[in-house]
Amino acid sequence: MVRKLKLTAFILAAIMVLWLWPGGEVRAEENPFTQGYIEGYWLEVQSSPEGTNFLALIESYQGQNYLIAISPTVNCSIDRRPVSLKEIRPGMEIYAQLQGRQINAIEAYSTVNMGYLSPGAKVRKGNITRIDRDQIEIMRGDGTREVYFTTPATIILRKGQIVPADSLYRGDRVKLFFDELHTNLISRMEIEGDSILVKGLYKGTLAYADGIGNKLIIENLQVFRNGSWQKDRPTWPVPHDSDILMYIGGQKVMPKNLKYYQGQTVFLVSREVMGREKAERIVIKNQYESHFSDKIKTLNWYTDMFELADHQNISINEGSIIIKNGRLQDRYALDVNDDAFILVDGRGDSRMAGIIYVYNEDVNHSNSGQHYLYAGKLDEVFQDQIRIKDFFLLNGHEWDSFDKDKQFFYDHDTCIVDLETGRRLAAEEFYAGDYAVDEDSDRSREYDLKNWYAYIYSDGDRVVAIGVQKDQDSLLRQRITTGRVGVVNDDPLVGWTIVLNDAADWSARKDQWMPRSSTIRINQEQALLIKNNQIIDYGEIKPGDRLYIVRDDFNARVIIVK
Repeated sequence: MVRKLKLTAFILAAIMVLWLWPGGEVRAEENPFTQGYIEGYWLEVQSSPEGTNFLALIESYQGQNYLIAISPTVNCSIDRRPVSLKEIRPGMEIYAQLQGRQINAIEAYSTVNMGYLSPGAKVRKGNITRIDRDQIEIMRGDGTREVYFTTPATIILRKGQIVPADSLYRGDRVKLFFDELHTNLISRMEIEGDSILVKGLYKGTLAYADGIGNKLIIENLQVFRNGSWQKDRPTWPVPHDSDILMYIGGQKVMPKNLKYYQGQTVFLVSREVMGREKAERIVIKNQYESHFSDKIKTLNWYTDMFELADHQNISINEGSIIIKNGRLQDRYALDVNDDAFILVDGRGDSRMAGIIYVYNEDVNHSNSGQHYLYAGKLDEVFQDQIRIKDFFLLNGHEWDSFDKDKQFFYDHDTCIVDLETGRRLAAEEFYAGDYAVDEDSDRSREYDLKNWYAYIYSDGDRVVAIGVQKDQDSLLRQRITTGRVGVVNDDPLVGWTIVLNDAADWSARKDQWMPRSSTIRINQEQALLIKNNQIIDYGEIKPGDRLYIVRDDFNARVIIVK
């Protein structure tokens, strides 16, 4: 009896504490019919037994269920947008006003099961697998591929800044927002992460695999540089993620089994994470290694094979390492006419591509871009437009000539630089200058004024950047070169120079990129330097940048940072 009294006293004391504790009081739930409203969760709509009206089953925030009649003239809204009663879905949070014993107004919120789709509420995530003008194909987390469309109203954000659609790369991880449930028109796109930028491509012997510390010890390391394998270092302890992808003969290898391949030759791609190099993908040599540098002539996705220009047939699989635009891509990034270095494992009809390193670059890195590179003589300069004559267009890495005039538009956002001095010009200064004159006028003859020549980087007919100089270059001598920056140096004799690794020159005769077997040094002092649709200064080009260069031997004329 004493024990029961003590227990009863304890329970009463606990109840008193809960009653007195701030914000934690226990009380009976208010009667919704007394307070005139109810808040909670919409469960369902039922018909009355007579079938003449409807009843709402609502769970209050306190957990009590109420069956309340709905007025025939009830006003319904979702997120303050008028809707019909049937658009309110089970699970939505609601606030219902009561008049007497009936609900006469319902305000629902679309944060649970959306009956009304607020702008940007439909979201898709994935990696871009294909870009075709205004079409964007993404691969979602479950491996399915979906196609969506951009419009002029689509907002594309990278690191909080608006960027054009032509800045997208295959492999970019994106989040897509839509304003309507059944539309495939993208309202807003956020680039969550760049596609995987390749830091290095290596070959070596697997000496040890630390499955606990996620680290590999690679011996006799070689790096792929300038079209061939070159000695790098005797030993390299390289970290990796626990879920790193590894393949042998096209078959996936579980990371825990990597230790059994010690002593085998491995090929790996690395990326830079927080200033540290990590292994990103591994292919283990299976049979026999051979190399090709050639053009892909045909692709057959039904058989997962491609044919080279010299009629070699090679198969590809999920384990094939594809590097294009300096990024790790999936196999569907390959295109006919890609020029590539191909490392093949196997022999005869069983040859599989272990690595495909594509050399191709262009002014636009996808066909959604409308950027062009022109060269020509300035004929007229107005406040918002210019005209050039006898101009050239860089088409397929070769200059095409046109014996006519062309008009462009420019504005205060256009980047203008005097290539003679390296000085940037304001739009007003460009218009007021003697860059385009009437060469037959007395003033022109008195001061020996001539029309200047220009390199124009345009977006359609709008000038994005223009570099002007007094004399015309010999375009026949110029060469188109791509590559990765290895060293940037401010030479006291010739100024800013860059050293390119993994470079390739365009051959008009062979109609393909020809990889160079050595580094190349290029001067950038008199070049139009373009990055992210802006002119940049000398020294802003960094090691690791990929470049598309128009050059006259040692001297670059236009450099586009890709």
